[in-house]
Amino acid sequence: MPLKTHYDVLKVTQDAPDEVIAAAYKALARIYHPDKTGADPVAAEIMQNINVSYKILSDPHKRAEHDLWLTQQERRSDRGSAQNRRAAPTAQSADRQAKADKTRAEATKWTSWAEKTAQDAKEAQARADKALVDLTKAKPEDRTKWEAWVAKTVQEAKVAKEKADQAAAKSADAVAAALEAVAEATSGK
Repeated sequence: MPLKTHYDVLKVTQDAPDEVIAAAYKALARIYHPDKTGADPVAAEIMQNINVSYKILSDPHKRAEHDLWLTQQERRSDRGSAQNRRAAPTAQSADRQAKADKTRAEATKWTSWAEKTAQDAKEAQARADKALVDLTKAKPEDRTKWEAWVAKTVQEAKVAKEKADQAAAKSADAVAAALEAVAEATSGK
């Protein structure tokens, strides 16, 4: 029986960058979170495994320890027997791997965009909050000007938040597609 690793739980490769690990965690959490699954004990156990795996893989020191442990396990296993040797990759598996690599890159791009739009939304909200504070300090003769400014900044914050939400949804979809492609590439189906 093959060894199940934290990489397997998050459905990423051992050389996956931190951004892909974070995106995989977010995508899986959206699926298995108790808010989505209710009291399903199987989903709760899966979510617990996802949390533990992410905690280890998101910490560089713990990840290095896990990688070392994996290396030690590989050395102990009987990799030399003919039964355990992997067949040479086929053209079909190479195509699946190329698709997985492409979808991972796409997911990374969308995740970066989602992070940027979330930051933009945060900054827009900070401007709106500052405008509200400035309105409370404004002289009575300047209130109309400040009210217009507050309305404008609040609207900008709302639009930025909507854009960030759309980007987060697109990022989650891209990560899910990448996870499916990686699973397909590694399963050999």
